[in-house]
Amino acid sequence: MAHTTLTPAQYLTGTLDAEAIARGIPSSYQVKGMFFARLVDQLGADGFARVEPELASPPRFGRFVPFSDYPQADYVRISTATAQKLYPNVSLREGMRRLGRDDFNVLATSTIGKITLAAVGDARSVLLKAPFIYEKLSPGWRVTGEALDDSTVRIEFTPVYGTWEYTLGQLEGVVLNFGGTPTTTVSELPLKKLQFDVRHG
Repeated sequence: MAHTTLTPAQYLTGTLDAEAIARGIPSSYQVKGMFFARLVDQLGADGFARVEPELASPPRFGRFVPFSDYPQADYVRISTATAQKLYPNVSLREGMRRLGRDDFNVLATSTIGKITLAAVGDARSVLLKAPFIYEKLSPGWRVTGEALDDSTVRIEFTPVYGTWEYTLGQLEGVVLNFGGTPTTTVSELPLKKLQFDVRHG
């Protein structure tokens, strides 16, 4: 088992083999088109044209439909290219983490996000709703969440294919958007289980 504890001020080092990760993700793992669209806009037409031939399921007419499902493997391919473009001065692992932080803004402007966030008022409440959010917007993983104490929420994903940097960024983004500074312990457990203890207080 491996455990890593991080704050946003601690940068990740090292690279990732995006294509190897993508090839290992089952086709049942999907992501809603709304998240693809943001990346394509950031990547630009030329950048997307370079990635598109590598996609397992390219969008029709080059456009991702917000609530349609697309392969998570393709999301890895597009997100790594976007991270390299937006964050050229940090490692790819750190770039993926930073890219993941922006997903909160995509969620907040979606229909399901507006409904979910209207009923909560803090980072803790959103983190506890993570299983519901992932089920609706990124089916494939089994996700559970529980409060460990007043300031820490544990979120578990299983089975997980690939690495955890982008997901770390997503969870950090929740806390950062509510004005907090997260401290997150990432644990890689047996049976492809990934555990995040997010301290949000």
